[in-house]
Amino acid sequence: MGLAHFLAIARGDEPADLAFRNGRVCNVFTGEIIDADVAIAGDTIVGVGPDYDAKEEIDLGGRYVCPGLIDSHVHLESSMVTPYQFARAVVPRGTTTVIADPHEVANVAGEDGVRYILAASEGLPLNVCVALPSCVPATHMATAGAELTARELESLANLPRVVGLAEFMNVPGVVLGLPGALEKLEAFRERVIDGHAPGVGGKWLQAYVGAGPGSDHECTTVDEMLEKLRLGMYVFVREATGAKNLRELVPAITPFNSRRCAFSTDDRHPADLIEEGHIDHLLRLAVSEGLDPATAIRMATLNAAEWFRLRDRGAIAPGRKADLAVFADLKDFRAELVVAGGRV
Repeated sequence: MGLAHFLAIARGDEPADLAFRNGRVCNVFTGEIIDADVAIAGDTIVGVGPDYDAKEEIDLGGRYVCPGLIDSHVHLESSMVTPYQFARAVVPRGTTTVIADPHEVANVAGEDGVRYILAASEGLPLNVCVALPSCVPATHMATAGAELTARELESLANLPRVVGLAEFMNVPGVVLGLPGALEKLEAFRERVIDGHAPGVGGKWLQAYVGAGPGSDHECTTVDEMLEKLRLGMYVFVREATGAKNLRELVPAITPFNSRRCAFSTDDRHPADLIEEGHIDHLLRLAVSEGLDPATAIRMATLNAAEWFRLRDRGAIAPGRKADLAVFADLKDFRAELVVAGGRV
């Protein structure tokens, strides 16, 4: 949709394609719940407020509307299904964007594995953004089917939907400035670099953060989480199949530091996806542990979008992608209707 067409609809001169009436919009900028209609044209939100004409209308009957949920770090291959089947499992639950790290498939197939994930996820209702695997193999002691050097990662960096460099597991390589690690950090200096620093603190953490990695999903204690937040890192609160850290970490989240917190499922197996859920499960769990629902929703949407520089999503506002989840209970998030890219 061109800008002139968008403006004509946003001004109210032309009808939107679709309007959701009588919704309660979760405003992730202010933390308010606002009674408002949401008007959509194509894959874009054109207005949030009253009196937008539309070719089609859906009455939400007072249900809540929030932005589509975002998983800040996930290995799709851990679900043991293709991206298409993964999308079938998570989109109905409200997830519309994931940041995928194809580390495991790259360990086997290298650059071809990364390109496979991008190709297999093209055109899905789930927007699969890819953070390139930073450590293939994970260590020099590993036996892997491939190696991704800085040069090979640079060749992938500008492909559509690539957002940066995934979890930099080689902490000694970063802190000690070892060859290979330094080249990758330099190559992605202006891009997003995710971290992976379990239990790292003190001067080593200072050096690690200063070298470029700006997020971490490996925190297991409140003290570890707070130390990383104090140094400016984003912390992805993780609840995976194996590593279950959310309950331990929720007490560390405050109204002030919550803007640098998001959610990650990391490795979540099929049974858990089907029986418990995806990011929706993390929302329910966090709220049950005492986290404010508005804060939890913002962590699952805007915070993740901002860290990954996805400025076209993460909120319900004019010009943002029409990714929405409709639900009835703030304390028991269960999507009843999902809009992905403007399509119900």
